[in-house]
Amino acid sequence: MSAEIPPHALEQPAPRFDLSRVGTPAYVVDLGLLRQNLEKLAMVQREAGCKVLLALKGFSMFSTFGLVRQYLSGCCASGIHEAQLAHQEFGKEVHVYAPAFKEAEMRQIIPIADHVSFNSLHEWRRFRPMIEAARSLGHAPSPGLRVNPEHSEVEVSLYDPCSPGCRLGTRAQAMEGEDLSGLEGLHFHALCEQNSDTLERVVGAVEKRFPKFLEQVKWVNMGGGHHITRSNYDVDRLIRLVQGFKQRWGKDVYLEPGEAVALNTGYLVASVMDIVGERKRSAVAIAAPAPTMAANAEGGPHSFRYRPQAESNSAARDLIDRLTKAGRGADRADAAQRIDAEAQSLRSWAAENGWLITAGEFSEVVGGADQLEGGSEHDVYLDHRAGRVIKLTLPPNFGAGGDLVTYLTNVLVCQGMLGLDWRFEAVLDTETGLRLVTSQAFVVGEKATDDEIRTYFAALGFAQERENTFRRADKVMIADARPDNIFVLPSGTLIPFDVHVRGVGLDSLPSEEDEAEAPLPTAILDTSATAHMPDTLEMPYRAHIIGADWPQALPHTYRLGGMTCLAGDVINDYSFAEPLEIGQKLVFTDMAHYTMVKTTTFNGVPHPDIDTYDPETDELRVVRRFGYEDFKRKLS
Repeated sequence: MSAEIPPHALEQPAPRFDLSRVGTPAYVVDLGLLRQNLEKLAMVQREAGCKVLLALKGFSMFSTFGLVRQYLSGCCASGIHEAQLAHQEFGKEVHVYAPAFKEAEMRQIIPIADHVSFNSLHEWRRFRPMIEAARSLGHAPSPGLRVNPEHSEVEVSLYDPCSPGCRLGTRAQAMEGEDLSGLEGLHFHALCEQNSDTLERVVGAVEKRFPKFLEQVKWVNMGGGHHITRSNYDVDRLIRLVQGFKQRWGKDVYLEPGEAVALNTGYLVASVMDIVGERKRSAVAIAAPAPTMAANAEGGPHSFRYRPQAESNSAARDLIDRLTKAGRGADRADAAQRIDAEAQSLRSWAAENGWLITAGEFSEVVGGADQLEGGSEHDVYLDHRAGRVIKLTLPPNFGAGGDLVTYLTNVLVCQGMLGLDWRFEAVLDTETGLRLVTSQAFVVGEKATDDEIRTYFAALGFAQERENTFRRADKVMIADARPDNIFVLPSGTLIPFDVHVRGVGLDSLPSEEDEAEAPLPTAILDTSATAHMPDTLEMPYRAHIIGADWPQALPHTYRLGGMTCLAGDVINDYSFAEPLEIGQKLVFTDMAHYTMVKTTTFNGVPHPDIDTYDPETDELRVVRRFGYEDFKRKLS
C-alpha cells in the first residue's frame, strides 16, 4: 500500500504562534481552529435536529472540554476509563460502547452512563438483569444494540467496521427469531473519514436490513467516521439526510464524530537532533517554493511546463547523446557549419520528444515574470509564482562556450557536484534562432566575498589557480567563480548559481539508477513514528509537514527517523527547499485527534508536551509536560 497524505491535512494553515516558543516535541492545539470546527458541528445539531457527541477515542484532550461542552451534547466512550473521563470532565451525556464488558466494569458504567450499546445479543442478555435492577432503583442507561449494516465502503480493511467476518456489530441474520425486547436503541458505525453520500447509502442498508428493529427502538446512533468539518464535506446533504430519517422513523438521532471535532486544529512540533548518512557531495541550500506546474501544462505535448528534475536530466542526457552523434560528421573548425548542424539536430530532437515550444506558448506561462539583468549569455526572468529563475540562451550560441553539449553537460555537472537546482526545461523556437530554456530555484542572498568563495571551494578540495578560477588535484576546474555568480544566504550557506565546471565527464556522475538506489540522509527527530505517530506505520498514511514535499520534488530529500531503537522507526521520506539543520523545527499538521491518543512511552522516549494556543490572547500554554514518573507508573 502506498502512503498518501490525506488531502484535508494540506488545508491546515501554518501555525500562528512563534515556533521558538515551543519546547519540542509538543502537540499544540490551536483553540481558535478548534472553535471553528465546534461551531460547524453545533450548526449541524441545530439544523438537523440531532445530537453530536464527542468520540473520546478520537479526541480526549480534556483540558479543552470546557470549550467543547459549550457546543456538543456529550461524549461517547469505548470503555470504562473513557466513560469515567466523560462523566468527570465533560459533565453532559455519556454514551458507552465496547465489543465486550466485564461485570466489574458494567457496575461502574451503569451509574454514570445515559446509553450503553452492546455488541451482541449475548452481551445484552448477560447484563440485562443488572440494568433492569438499576432501573428499579431509579437510574439505568438506555440499552442499545450495535448492528452491522454489512455495507462496506472503507478502503483499508484495518479501519473497516463492515469487513467480512468483522467482530463489530450484530448482523441481521443473527437477530432473526431472537428476543429483542428491552432494547431501546440501534447503534451502527460503518464509516471512516467519509462524506455524507456514503452515510446516505449506509442508512439505506440499515433501513433495508433492520426495519422491524428500527420500529421498536427510541434512538439511533449513526456512529462516527463523519468528516463533517472537512472543507469539501456536504453538510447540507447530511442535514437533509438526518431530517428525512427522523421524519420517516420518528427517532432521536446521535452522531459521534471524533476526528471531525479536532480535524486540522493541532500540530506536532519536533526538532532535528542529528543528520546521519549525508551524501558526500557539496549540496547547497536554495530559498524557493516548490516548482509548480504551469497554468497551461495540460494544453498539449508542446506546452511549456516546469519539468521534474529526473525528467529534465534524462532528457538532457538523451539530447547530449543525439548531438554528440550528429556532430561527428560536422567540421568542428567551421563555426557556421557546427552551429547549423547543432541547430538542426536540436530542432529535430525537441520536436520528436515534445520539448519544442513557441514564443507564444512560453509567454502564456511567464508573461507576468520580471525580466532581470541577463548579461551576455542569457535573457533572465523571475517567475514569482513558481519561485524559479528562467534563463534563455542568446542565439546562436549556448552559454559562454557556445557549444550546446558543453552547456548541457555543465547543467548536469553543477547538479551532481554542487547540488545546484538547475534544470533543462525546453527548446524555444524564435525568429532569431533556437534558445535553450533552463530554470533555477530563486535564491535571496548577498554576493559572496572573495574570502568566502575561497573557503567554500577549499572545503571541496579546490585551490585557487587565478582570479575566479579554482582547480582540484584531478584537474577538475571551476571557472567564473566570482562574487556576482555566488550568493551567500543569511544562514551562511553559499550558492554558486552560475559557475562553469570543466574536466568532468557525464560518466563520472552518479547515474539515475545510482541516485535512486543511494541511501537517503536521515534526519533524526526528537519524536517517534512508533511511539508518537503509530498510524504512519500501521496505515498507508503519510503525515504532512509544512514546507515539505514528496521525495525529490524539492532539492533536498531526507528520511525522517525517530528516537527509538526500532529499526523501522521511520516516519517517511520528505524533500525540502533548503538543507535541514540540527535544531531546526518541523511542523506536522492534523495531529490533534487519533494520532495524539495512540501514543506510547516505548523505549522510555519522552512523551510530547501537550500545549494549547489561543490566537485571541496569543497565549501558548503548556497544559501537560510528561516525565519519568509517567513512564514509571505505567509499568509498575
